[in-house]
Amino acid sequence: MRWLMVILSMLLLTACAQLGTTAPKVLQIEGMRIENQTAMWISAVQLLVPTTGSFVSCGNIPPGSMCSTGFPQTDYAGNPVEVTWSQGGRIHSTGEFEILMSESLDADKPALVQVIITGPGSAGAALIQ
Repeated sequence: MRWLMVILSMLLLTACAQLGTTAPKVLQIEGMRIENQTAMWISAVQLLVPTTGSFVSCGNIPPGSMCSTGFPQTDYAGNPVEVTWSQGGRIHSTGEFEILMSESLDADKPALVQVIITGPGSAGAALIQ
């Protein structure tokens, strides 16, 4: 009878431990929006994740306009990104940087990566919903 109590106690502890270790929900990303806030056309805009080799790109974006594209939902892993584009006959790059994630983002809703190009060689990115 004592061994039955030991087994029941172990099962109860295991069940309680499993209930308390729920992994937090991971933010999903399902697209990208690139805004051209410059006075010149930009082209060949690419957001690259060097760690994975994944990238998303847009072709030509007129001044004061934007390009949006979607892709299958993927987990946001916080890997550094790099933005490259062509403007005025020159190739520009941000170099690698991390996109900071706002605490106000809701993990139950998918997010977009918003890239804003503000001038030759000047761009940034954020996660938005």
